[in-house]
Parts: sequence; structure tokens; C-alpha cells
Amino acid sequence: MFVPWLGILLVLVVLGGVMIGLKLISARCHLHPETSRKAVHIAMGLVTLSFPWLFTASWPVLLLAALAIAALTGTRLIAPLRERFGAVLHGVERHSLGELYFPLAVAALYLLSEGNHLLYAIPLLTLTLADAVAALVGVRYGQHRFSTSEGTKSAEGSLAFFMVAFLSAHVPLLLLSETGRAESLLIALVLGVLVMLFEAVSVGGVDNLFIPLGCYALLRRYQTLEADDLLFRLGAIVLLALLVFAWRRRTTLKESGLLAAALVGYMNWALGGWQWLAVSLVLFLTYTLLWPRSEDNDHPVHTVRAVASVAAPGMIWLLVFLENNRMGSVLEPFTLSYAAHSVMVGMTQLGYAAPGQMLSKRLMRAVSRTWIVFLPLLFLPVMDNWHADRYRIFLDVSAGMLWSVIALPLLCVAALLHHRLAGYLGNDEQGYGRWLRRAIVAIGISFAAWVLFMICFPVVVKLFGCLNIFSGAAP
Repeated sequence: MFVPWLGILLVLVVLGGVMIGLKLISARCHLHPETSRKAVHIAMGLVTLSFPWLFTASWPVLLLAALAIAALTGTRLIAPLRERFGAVLHGVERHSLGELYFPLAVAALYLLSEGNHLLYAIPLLTLTLADAVAALVGVRYGQHRFSTSEGTKSAEGSLAFFMVAFLSAHVPLLLLSETGRAESLLIALVLGVLVMLFEAVSVGGVDNLFIPLGCYALLRRYQTLEADDLLFRLGAIVLLALLVFAWRRRTTLKESGLLAAALVGYMNWALGGWQWLAVSLVLFLTYTLLWPRSEDNDHPVHTVRAVASVAAPGMIWLLVFLENNRMGSVLEPFTLSYAAHSVMVGMTQLGYAAPGQMLSKRLMRAVSRTWIVFLPLLFLPVMDNWHADRYRIFLDVSAGMLWSVIALPLLCVAALLHHRLAGYLGNDEQGYGRWLRRAIVAIGISFAAWVLFMICFPVVVKLFGCLNIFSGAAP
């Protein structure tokens, strides 16, 4: 027990010394708030890079993450701490929780990487260096600005982010892994482009969480691919971006939202497969066609916050799929999380179009249309296993039918929850309450559906005597 506690003490002393040193330097040299903030970011990142070598168990990392979150929260809420250290962390004008997401990302990476140093180090190195360099270059040299949900960013900063992210992946893969030269180059190129775009559309500091987790998921997937496959995937994001651009006049998304939608679609395809992309495309292509347009959404009004609300529940299921590699047990709740968003959009738009309409009629229209549109997607595992034995096909069809039965009442619950919670969490496009509510409802409904399916499916199998229908086919 002595060595872990010694490592914890060492980390706390170093980070405490960094905070005190930056406080003194900032006061004497009048550093730009972004400079001092990113200096803390770099220091935290470089220290946490040592965790796989300092600790062999996960509890010290989790403890340090909890202590970091508590300390950083204290600098926001406790007046004496805010006066002493608040200027180092919170001197920038924009509202950001990035410093709180950082320790969460470190803890998640440590748990997910399971001792694989590259899967831990590359995402964290990318987050530590690329994000900081992009911010500093943008502040000092940014001349060509573009609009985002939180104001503007610079093309110079984004280019700096790409270059550092590319090197953060390419050099470790080339020197510390058995990945081929061409594959290392292409993996780094794909990662650099994708995380640069993620950083460009991030809001509220969520890039400190999504960039490392996205890097981890992509690395885990791409390290097993050949050069031809990687080239294909590099071109896929270009084609997907063109599709989103061509459809832009039919959506309610602003530029940052469109870019985020393209990235979400690519991540779903790259990490899951075409079935996962199909689910997200169905929502993207139909959410303005299923429901009447109103004055409130007859023009681009939605930003990346709306896309993040849809993507976050789905990303949870996608990460679960990557861990157990069983599509048939996870794709359906992923689909229901998107269907829940569709029914919530329907409830909102029907309410705008006909404010005096009875709630029951609005609910019936929203649920029935959504259920019909997303019903075929619940049978996608059947298509994936079409060439399997008859027993496997029968199980997949039975599972799809059960998911369809479960989905209908739960979509009703999603619509009612959305309607009831609107008054509590707000309905402001620029606020977090509206999109947080939808994300919570979507993940709750999809998880409830998964639990019900896991309980009911064995009963259905026994009820129909599936094990005896195809003699010799059952495992």
C-alpha cells in the first residue's frame, strides 16, 4: 500500500506546486487568461500521462480524479479559493466546465485501456498538447475566424490542433507499436482530422471528454485495419460531409450543428458499422419531414448542443458494443435512443403547429409515426446474420419482434416525460436544460428497453420452444 500512496502524494505535490507557481507567474507577468488556463491543462496532462507507470491498480487514479474534481469545483464555489486560484482557471470569459471534464476523461481512459499504454497515452497526449496549442495559437495568431456555438474560432488554431494531434498519434504508433508505417500515417491522419473537427464544434469544454474517448475508440478500431481500409475511411468522412451539406436546406441545423452531425454519423459508421450509420441517418433525414414546420424552426436555429443531445446516449451504447462486440444486444437500444429523440421532436413540433390540440392526439401522432419509421431498424441484426443458420435467423427475428413490442409503450413514456419535464428544465435553445432533458430521457428509455428485453427474451424463447424447432441447429 505504500507505493500507491507515495504516487498519489507525488502527483498532488506536483500539481499543487504548478498551481501556486502559475498563480505567482500570472500575477507578476500579467499572463493572458487563456495562457495560464492552458498551462494548467498541459501540466495536468503531462502528470497524468505517468499514471500507467505509477499505478498498477485503478483505485489511486479514481481517487485522484475525485480529489481533482472536488478541488476544481472548490475554486468555483468557495470564495477564498476562487480569489487565490480562480484567475488561473476561470479567467476566460466563456463558460466552460472543461477542467472538470479533464479528470473524468483521465479516469475513463485508465479504466478502458486496461493496461494498454498506447490506448491511454495517445488520446491523453492529443488532449493535453493539441487543445492547448490550438488555443494559444488562436489567441496569438488567429486572423481567419469562423462562427461556432460559443462565438468564433480561428482557422490557424484549428490547423495547429491538427498538426499536433497528427504527431501525437503518429510518433507513438511508429516508434512504440508494431503498426506498419503506412498504417501509422493513415491512422494519425484520420485521427488528426476527426479530433480537429470535434474541437472546432465543441461547447462548454466537452472536448476535454469527447476528444480522448473518441481517440480511444478510433484507435482501438483502426489498429487492426489495413492501409486500404484506412484510406476508404478517410474518404468516407468527405462523402458524409457532402451528403450533410447537400441536405442542409432541409434541416434546422446551423453550420456548427451540420458539421457535428457529419462527425456523429462518421463515428457511428467507423466504430459500429453501416447499421449504426443508418439509424442516425434516418433521424437526420426524417426529423423535418415527419413533422410540420413552424415559424420557430423554419430556418437554421439548432446548434451543436442539439446534436450532442442526440449523440451522447447513442455513444454510450456504441462504447458498450465496442467492449462486448455483440451487435444484436446493443444496436436496438441505440436505435431506441434515436427514436426517443424523434418522438420528442414530434411532440415539440406538433405543439408549435397546433397549440390547442389535445395531448392524447398529439402523443398518438408522434408515437405512431416514429414507431413506423424506426420499426425496420429493429430488424437490422437479421440482415447482418442473413447467411447464418436457421436457428440464428429465427432468434434474430424473434428478438426484433420483441423489441418492436417493447418500443411502442416506451416511446409513449418518452413523449410524456418530455412533455412533463419541459417546464422544469427549460426550453431555451441556447441553454442546457432543454438538451439535457432530451438526452436523459433518451438514455433512460433505451436502458429501460434493454432491461425489459433481457428479462423477457429468455421467456419468449422458452415459450415458443425455439430450442426444439430446428433439431440439431440450436447450439
